[in-house]
Amino acid sequence: MRQVDRFVAEFARECGIVAEEAHRTLILLEELLTNLMKYGYLDRPRPGRAEIVLDLTLDRLEIMFVDDGCAFDPFAASAPSFDEPLESRPVGGLGLHILRSMCDETRYERRNNNNVIRLTRVIASAKCR
Repeated sequence: MRQVDRFVAEFARECGIVAEEAHRTLILLEELLTNLMKYGYLDRPRPGRAEIVLDLTLDRLEIMFVDDGCAFDPFAASAPSFDEPLESRPVGGLGLHILRSMCDETRYERRNNNNVIRLTRVIASAKCR
């Protein structure tokens, strides 16, 4: 995560993105990385690779997260039910729910044995492009 923190901080600085938005971006990336490390490589002895691409066009921040882990569409599962008491809910799914709720658009595809996740957020104006 230290590399990701530095990458996001540098991108935010270069593009004039406010600190709160950079923090939101880190929350999204941490959720994706955590899930990848916990579940993405269950079929092999060692973790593989992940690539993060950030792009800002006007007021739209796009996060592209590509990994070579097991096929997994984080947007296929239904949202957790908040009507049930906490102790009777199944474990898991809250992080992905937070991820979906923090984004204006989410997309997933499996391409060339890679998971490709695209997250888009509308943010306050910044100076890139």
